[in-house]
Amino acid sequence: MILAPSVMPSAFAHGGHQPPAADFSGKKVSLFVNLEPVVVANQNDPVYINARLFDENTNTNFKHVNYRIYFEKDGKEIPIITEGDSRMGGQGFFYDAEGDLQIKVVPKDRPNAIAKGEAEPFLGGIWNRGGPVVVEGPIFTEPGLYSLFVEIWTVDTPKTQVADPLKFDVWVTPGREEVINVSEGDQTYEIKVRNYYGAIENSSFDPQNKTIEFSMPFDWMSDLPNRIGMLHTEVFIPRGLQDFDKDSLRGQVNGINVPVFVVPTRISGEESAVVHFTISQQNLNDLAEKVRLENRSPQDAIFSLSPPGHDGEIRLAQVSPESDNYKTSLTWPEQIFPGQPVTFGIAIADKSGVPIPSATYELVVMDKDGNQVSRAGGVTSLEGISSQDVNFVSQGSFTIKVEKIMGSSESVESALTVVPEFPIGIASVAAAIVVGIIVAARRSSLLAGKTY
Repeated sequence: MILAPSVMPSAFAHGGHQPPAADFSGKKVSLFVNLEPVVVANQNDPVYINARLFDENTNTNFKHVNYRIYFEKDGKEIPIITEGDSRMGGQGFFYDAEGDLQIKVVPKDRPNAIAKGEAEPFLGGIWNRGGPVVVEGPIFTEPGLYSLFVEIWTVDTPKTQVADPLKFDVWVTPGREEVINVSEGDQTYEIKVRNYYGAIENSSFDPQNKTIEFSMPFDWMSDLPNRIGMLHTEVFIPRGLQDFDKDSLRGQVNGINVPVFVVPTRISGEESAVVHFTISQQNLNDLAEKVRLENRSPQDAIFSLSPPGHDGEIRLAQVSPESDNYKTSLTWPEQIFPGQPVTFGIAIADKSGVPIPSATYELVVMDKDGNQVSRAGGVTSLEGISSQDVNFVSQGSFTIKVEKIMGSSESVESALTVVPEFPIGIASVAAAIVVGIIVAARRSSLLAGKTY
């Protein structure tokens, strides 16, 4: 069989990612990649990379898949040497008869990464007969993003190579948690930050302005903002910290207002809140352009949180529709500007309210006549949170649907009306919730894009 060549867009996969499908003899080839665990306690912890190649129409795996895999960190390639086999020059070939590949990465400070396992007889791809293949080497030894390059060399038979390998470029990194100590009066609070992009270099708390601030390396001048898909950082705040026990907070990145999503939770039996910075693709590109033009610390990402009520605060509307088995929360800015990307936050939990990590879904926008405006799929983070950009090109009535929750036929929806507020074109949005369950799933068109 001949697989048409295709270069997939890059994506960020700390929670899980499934890029757009490619055509393969009338089938839709998709690759799903995720990491376990999503968060590591220290740099020596092993990390499992799971990759699955499957037909999106039938949700069945392709068999006898040979993957070629290598990594890059800060532009420097980290090749994987195949132990004991040199048929393909030790170029990091892996094989799985069932299409499910699991690699156990053991971070070690050494010059090369070594793959250990049994060699498949045709291309020499390493496999472990259903178990994880162990890779030891300089992968995930340092904080920050790693590029994972995946090439598909055989599908359905190990004997015949595809005409041109399919290529996937995915950002992967386990999250790391750091603690910022905040003193207020005679009380000290621990603010935990879960970060995927690099070690926190500076942190502070301004008691006068009630502002938490922390920064990490981030190259706004490079193509990094365009490639990672979404900027996602989580801040865990104890509810006892005065003026931060609110349902909404003001968030900024490099001094620019951004929407943040506040999710109540309990940590070690105490009330807390998880604040999510979820800046998705188009908004991230706009943010990067402003940072560059105004020279707002272009080598760092500077995050800040403060209580609501400040000028320029982005206030959010929220609805919480439920289906038979899932609770879904949708949030979006109260003010929507037609022609600009609007970030929707999606939270998915079970009926008892427990967040579902790595929950898959599709976000669909329909106009008043029932025509599909956009469709995008995604995967939730460890706390059951995801986000998507939607561009409303005109005023009018729209329906927002969350479909195929966890691959089921269940869905929820909400009605939105985008109307001009002022003649200059500023628009506001009023929402009325309409909860629905789709009993029979309608076959969707090819996903326009996937983020988590």
